[in-house]
Amino acid sequence: MSEIKYKLGEILVSLGVLSEDQLNFALKEQESLDKQGKEHKPVGQILLEQGFISPNDLIEAIKIQTKQKEPI
Repeated sequence: MSEIKYKLGEILVSLGVLSEDQLNFALKEQESLDKQGKEHKPVGQILLEQGFISPNDLIEAIKIQTKQKEPI
């Protein structure tokens, strides 16, 4: 049986601390930076810089992701 690896953004949305619109903004920002040849930023860093999530939100999502638990 294979386990599902949840993406960080999906976990944050499922926890209710991030909206789909905010996630889509961050993903588009990440893609834009990559296309411009700028330093790649993890989506979590972009979400923090935009003030969409708190550091504690990010830590909790990473804990869930690394344990590969199904989000709440």
